[in-house]
Amino acid sequence: MTAITVLGTGRMGTALAIRLSETGHQVTVWNRDQSRTTAAAAAGAKVATTPAEAVSAADLVITMLTDAHAVEAVLFGAALPGDGAVAALRSGTVLVQMSTIGPVETTGVADRLPDGVHFVDAPVGGSVDAVAAGTLAILAGGTPEALRRAEPVLHHLGTVRRCGAAGVASSVKLMLNTAMLTALGALHDTLLTAEGLGIDRAVAADLLTTGPLGGALRRATSTTADFPVALAIKDLHLTHDEPAGRPVVAATLRLLEALPDHTADLSTLISPAPRHPADPA
Repeated sequence: MTAITVLGTGRMGTALAIRLSETGHQVTVWNRDQSRTTAAAAAGAKVATTPAEAVSAADLVITMLTDAHAVEAVLFGAALPGDGAVAALRSGTVLVQMSTIGPVETTGVADRLPDGVHFVDAPVGGSVDAVAAGTLAILAGGTPEALRRAEPVLHHLGTVRRCGAAGVASSVKLMLNTAMLTALGALHDTLLTAEGLGIDRAVAADLLTTGPLGGALRRATSTTADFPVALAIKDLHLTHDEPAGRPVVAATLRLLEALPDHTADLSTLISPAPRHPADPA
């Protein structure tokens, strides 16, 4: 049994805590809003009141937070004076950073950890349904020793793809998200084109299933995946605010930003009825 802490119990963090509890680990969770720890606690997780308390006895710590600002605040206490998690990490602990943040922010975290603490950069592909099934695609970067220590736990969550040093996995995640989101933008335009040409929407979707937009269509019609529009916008900004010359990314970003409900699943980009999955927290 491994003592695991999950910092952040939003949709994905809650799903991770439940999955790890169900696979026999001793799990502790922390979230700024303690009311969002209810589902994890019901699955057997212990609830800590501060990040430092949560990690003090952990063998492995997972961060699954909204953005780089949240990662900074929770780990280093920027918004939680005296309660940052890093100060309480024991030598030998593995910190697995699963939040989707930029590679510069990722390496910045790794460079500031105390001696003896191992770091794994491990953003994931897949949503809450993949966590529950243990089928996440986990992009993992770090030293061979850090990866060796983390992989027995990560294998309970999905398949690990080693990507090299810390920071590389975060870059790969942004590339993959860019491909998925721009494909959804293309699907949006393709379905509008079909409508304009008088093609029945169901017929169009059936024909597109086996074409180049098949993957985007499967994601857009999923009833179990959960990726709010706001997070999709955040991820595209992590790439679009870098070098110029990506008009498709810029157009997709404008499409997403124009959607009226940024809390809905990103499938709302092609659906007239926004879907709001039940929040497991």
